[in-house]
Amino acid sequence: MRRFRRSPPRRPLDAVELAEAAALGDLVAVVCVLTRLFPIGPLGTVIAAFPAAVLSARRPGRTGAIGVLVAVVVAFLVGGVGPAGSAASAASLGWLLGVGARRGWSTVRTALTGVVVLALPTSLLGTALLALLAAYRELVLDQLRTSWSGMARLLRGVGATDHVIATGDRVVAVITGYWWVTLPAAAVVATLFGVALAALVLARPLRAVRRLLPTDLAGRLPTGHTEAAAPLPLRLRGVALPSGPPVDLDLDAGTFAVVTGPNGAGKSTLGRVVAGRPPAEGTVERPGDAGLGVVGGTGMVFQRPDSQVLGVRAADDLRWGLPPGQDVPVDALLARVGLEGAGDRETATLSGGELQRLAVAALLARRPAVVVSDESTAMLDPDGREEVTALLRSLTRTEGVAVLHITHHDPGSADVAVALPGPDRAPAAPPGSWGPPRPAAGGTLRLRGVDVVHDAGTPWRRPVLAGVDLRIPAGHTVLVTGPNGAGKTSLAWLLAGLATPARGTATLDGAPLRNGRDGALLAVQHARPALLRPTVGEEVEDAAGVGPRTADTTLAALGLDPAVYRDRPVDELSGGEQRRVLLAGLLGAGPRVLVLDEPLAGLDTDAATAVRNALRAARAAGTTLIVVTHDTAPLADLADEVLHVDDGTVYGPPTLVGPHDSDPTVKERRGRGALGAVRTLPHPSPLHRAWAGTKIAALGLTAGCLFVDPTWPTLAAATAVLLVGAVAARLPRGAVPRPPRWLLFWLPAIVLSTLSTRPPLVEVFGTELSIGGLERVVLFLATTLVSLLGAALLIATTPLGAFPPLLERLARVGRRLRLPLRTPTTGIALGLRLVPLLLAEGRTSWQLLGQRRPAGRQSVPVREQVRTGVRTAMLACAMAVRRAAETGEAITARGGLGAVAGPDQRPGLRDLVLLLVVAAILAVGVLAF
Repeated sequence: MRRFRRSPPRRPLDAVELAEAAALGDLVAVVCVLTRLFPIGPLGTVIAAFPAAVLSARRPGRTGAIGVLVAVVVAFLVGGVGPAGSAASAASLGWLLGVGARRGWSTVRTALTGVVVLALPTSLLGTALLALLAAYRELVLDQLRTSWSGMARLLRGVGATDHVIATGDRVVAVITGYWWVTLPAAAVVATLFGVALAALVLARPLRAVRRLLPTDLAGRLPTGHTEAAAPLPLRLRGVALPSGPPVDLDLDAGTFAVVTGPNGAGKSTLGRVVAGRPPAEGTVERPGDAGLGVVGGTGMVFQRPDSQVLGVRAADDLRWGLPPGQDVPVDALLARVGLEGAGDRETATLSGGELQRLAVAALLARRPAVVVSDESTAMLDPDGREEVTALLRSLTRTEGVAVLHITHHDPGSADVAVALPGPDRAPAAPPGSWGPPRPAAGGTLRLRGVDVVHDAGTPWRRPVLAGVDLRIPAGHTVLVTGPNGAGKTSLAWLLAGLATPARGTATLDGAPLRNGRDGALLAVQHARPALLRPTVGEEVEDAAGVGPRTADTTLAALGLDPAVYRDRPVDELSGGEQRRVLLAGLLGAGPRVLVLDEPLAGLDTDAATAVRNALRAARAAGTTLIVVTHDTAPLADLADEVLHVDDGTVYGPPTLVGPHDSDPTVKERRGRGALGAVRTLPHPSPLHRAWAGTKIAALGLTAGCLFVDPTWPTLAAATAVLLVGAVAARLPRGAVPRPPRWLLFWLPAIVLSTLSTRPPLVEVFGTELSIGGLERVVLFLATTLVSLLGAALLIATTPLGAFPPLLERLARVGRRLRLPLRTPTTGIALGLRLVPLLLAEGRTSWQLLGQRRPAGRQSVPVREQVRTGVRTAMLACAMAVRRAAETGEAITARGGLGAVAGPDQRPGLRDLVLLLVVAAILAVGVLAF
């Protein structure tokens, strides 16, 4: 008798795999929603499939399935039923292409596999649904009949023979009469064509994108805790670091230890050893396991504030990763870190300092014995840095926690101080030995009556700068300082030509201010989204538009030895090294105006000196420099003047700053990209207070009725539901979505249906037109629009923070029913958290990509536009994978998967009344005769 070997249990997804599924699934959803607004036909599905193909080519197993699920759910919440269906198709196609690429399948095999695993199952399901939804089926088939009727009329008008018309009639009759055969057959043909087209279009990008993807972070932090957490006392002996001699360190309860040293000295490596990672050499003695992320173990705070916060709301972030149901004193913990009353705030709205304090509160929820702060204050202003450092220091006194604080800055007194020596470096070019290409003559910036308003013309309107009158002479260096939230970064983007004023004018030498190599360039504070090539040398050459020799010279001027750094992947660099690479690419271009946002943040002494020398050389070459900084002292010898921004107003010497005036009679310009997607209306309303599950059920019920009974009475009832919802939401005019551009693509169908012979017919100016055909196509189009508008109303009245508690409820129900819902619900929750971050980073990368436009080029050829589109898609995927890597590290630091949110809102009487009203309105429409 044959014995079957039991297959080993499936390995659960690790944190990085789950985060990648969420991030790349988000990209699929975003593309599907955008292609609904800006349709590009089948190419939209191919583009949307690319992130899913990258995921499946990179990650085997269930990762692709989680990515498909995230794509469908996020697309539904943001765009409704239509985009969700598009996301399902695109993500499934991408999953198939990725599997084929990973396994080395030919295009033929991939296409045939698509028929078996995609086309046949989906076509059978679709056929079954159409068999049940007879009215909707007839509506769909009527579109084909009426469109062909109109086309036949046009063909007769241009002299087509009766044989051609009769042949067309027979084909349409067969398709509509035997739809249960022809539609599955069409699905098989469409799948073969779609897979072949997608494989042809995406083959080269799939190979090319591998060089842009970062090194996998799995394994950088310890996982799989097998012992009880007992991290103290800790004794490190002879621990080897990337440079310098071995390190000894003793860490006991209540100790505040500080680790300093230059970039590349091994500070982060030491922090990870304390967190539980085995050292390459040396010994680590502790009573038990480091217990990274578990209660009573070790906690970590990282450098980038937004990468370590996992909850959509502050209260949910405190619970993220803890055992479900564990009690967390949210209000007390937030008050402990100075965030009183912030529990319901969405984390995307918090500043960097607030995010770091929230990260500390999330640690306190686990009552850690050890806290590792890995450059957690590097990106903060002096006040924020002092606040977070004081908070960490207080933990040693009030909580008895041992804190290992890694920093470039002097934190004051410490119980233990470890100064690591830096690696041997080639000396930076001495001052005066290097200079960038001389910019074109000129460089005088002029702002007149400028107002900067975020989301002008929408309910989210937020004034940032008002009445700015500014003149910066050519060749001057101006420092811009001020408190957080004052408008410094907005002023920087405006002076770099990347933001459009709502009122007033911005000019460079009298001409409209343009961003680019022949205009103004911007160096952002967080360098990684602006680095668009895989290696250092390629990045500097591409950003500056120069050859290898000039790129090497510029790198050396910034203290980066070309022999060491030229071929290094950008993702292997520290944050300070990435900032210098970014600056090398911009300085090498020889811009007329260069705007820098915190160029010295996170740099050690040698690196900061190299940057100052390079900026001095750029100033000598004639470049106009504007430097946004919280600390003016290190750059005081470079500055001609200092501007101070406070509460939306720019102050400075009268030689630079004029009267603060703007003309209120001039209408505000509505900024590009002022979209309401993934944002909730800022004012409360009765519909805001309803349970998220109730609103999703109402949206699904409305869409379901339109599928079951696609008639005018039902459409009128669905429209009435939307109107009642708009009134309950107090929907202002500026929040109503603009008509999507894909409506224009329906004009041919409308024209053909109007020219059909479907009765009733009317004669207009001697031409017989079909009211019946027009009625059918408009009905079909209107049902699609209602779904889109319903999703817009859902997201406008439901904060993203309302969905993770609902997902947590589903996970707990799944646990009781023994259904494995924890991983998929966590993936969806991560997708919701990452959507605003990916949108912001994507917008930044897209705008900074334009800085690399060759000087003097006004128009871009079509071929170059296609290349830019492909490159943008690859960069978006690389950006998402990088963000996922950081998110996965944060999940590991939380101890792995657990709760994703706190208790869900309990549905009440309001929700019952809402569902009854919706059901009653829809029932009137469905039952109407």
